[in-house]
Amino acid sequence: MKEVCRENPERKAGPVRIVQIPGCRDRRRKRAAAYCRVSTELAAQEDSLTAQIRYYTDYIRLCPEWDFAGIYFDEQSGTRTWNRPGFQALVCDAVAGKVDVILVKSVSRFARNIVDCERTLQMLRGNGVDVIFEREGIHTGAPGSSMLLSVLAAVAQDESRSISDNMKWSCLQRVRRGEFCFGNHQILGYDTVNRRLVPNQDAWIVRMVFELFTAGCRYREISEAVEAAGGRSIRGNRLSSAAILRILRNEAYMGDKLLQKQAPKNFLTKKPEQGAAYESRYLTDDHEAIVDRATWRRAQEILRERRERRAGRKDEASGKGPVQETEKPQAGKQQAEEQGKPEV
Repeated sequence: MKEVCRENPERKAGPVRIVQIPGCRDRRRKRAAAYCRVSTELAAQEDSLTAQIRYYTDYIRLCPEWDFAGIYFDEQSGTRTWNRPGFQALVCDAVAGKVDVILVKSVSRFARNIVDCERTLQMLRGNGVDVIFEREGIHTGAPGSSMLLSVLAAVAQDESRSISDNMKWSCLQRVRRGEFCFGNHQILGYDTVNRRLVPNQDAWIVRMVFELFTAGCRYREISEAVEAAGGRSIRGNRLSSAAILRILRNEAYMGDKLLQKQAPKNFLTKKPEQGAAYESRYLTDDHEAIVDRATWRRAQEILRERRERRAGRKDEASGKGPVQETEKPQAGKQQAEEQGKPEV
């Protein structure tokens, strides 16, 4: 406990004694934790994550002023915070008083979104938690660190934007060359061999889905029949209604491929950018089909009829009468019909 005495100009009876009471976090050794992050699950990134965890574990345990409070890590993009469970757990523990000091390799490992970075640091600072960024040599408890961190967070966000633009350009070039690449390199019923789709041992599941659907079965009946026959999704789960619908609408099963089906994703929200211009390319007879074109087109007709019936029932219930065709169809649908391509 520290005592400070000073003269009070308004009171001449004697000196005023001011007692400074240390905070609860200052009375004991600091509890330090580290946050590590890699962007992908590639082997090289996994090695990097293992090295980071080992380094910070040894570093914190060897520091005489700190108590080891754990290592938190994620294998996710840094442009968002809500989808990083390790990051969320660290912030919750810090706010709850379980962590006093957080060590991070760099600002870009902490967050690549300037808004999330500033909001999180402000929350931690308000709860007496210090964050140390080793590469930049920044301590959030030091004066003037806020402005410097804002600049570095903006730089990290701009780096993410640049990486995203490069990936979009690369994807565009592949589309123009007629090449395709699935995000997870997986589609039920196919294997990717030398960048081409080849039917595999699960192709019978796709055929069964189309046969039952065109025979008039509903999604639940199809799912039960496939499960009874031993069929599962790629992840080993029972086929859901949404999974069956995706199978029925996928033109890949009749041997074609539509490249770039939707607008590129925004690098921050990870959702397709509304109104963004993009190029699509339709490949006919690109690979071996699992179902014939007549079956696939019949499935699309049934889907269209079901949509129209549902829309008609909704309009009747609301008193609007039957559905009227719009004078101006959607641009994507109109272009597909003009070029003789199926609507996907």
